[in-house]
Amino acid sequence: MNTTSEKTIIELVLQYATQMNAIETHAHATQQDFTEYQAAYKVIFDKYVTEKKRVYGGKGDCYGDPTKYDGIETATETLVTFKTKSKAEVYFKTENDFDAEYLFILLNQKGEWKIDSYKEKWYNAEKWTNRLL
Repeated sequence: MNTTSEKTIIELVLQYATQMNAIETHAHATQQDFTEYQAAYKVIFDKYVTEKKRVYGGKGDCYGDPTKYDGIETATETLVTFKTKSKAEVYFKTENDFDAEYLFILLNQKGEWKIDSYKEKWYNAEKWTNRLL
């Protein structure tokens, strides 16, 4: 039986996405030096994301408007599915300009839940697109 609540898992993903959106919004609005943005990105990334070799992603290579996780803070639907005792999927449906849907895959490593990857769909597409964290 999994002792982690669905609410805890959703809050973890929302903390990550909200913090990433905030630094991205700040960087875009102020035209922040890119190395400063990457440093802030790394702090959040290291706190919430699994440790593994990533050839792509994990570096904070870009920022923009709208943000990467636009609309997630006001999602109209959320759902957690525990696939195994160490793997969970967290779904968010938004009503942003893209009707974005996000699916985060989390792993429990060393007793701690961390984000391993995510996918998104726009405009009610049928298939998920793998995205870089």
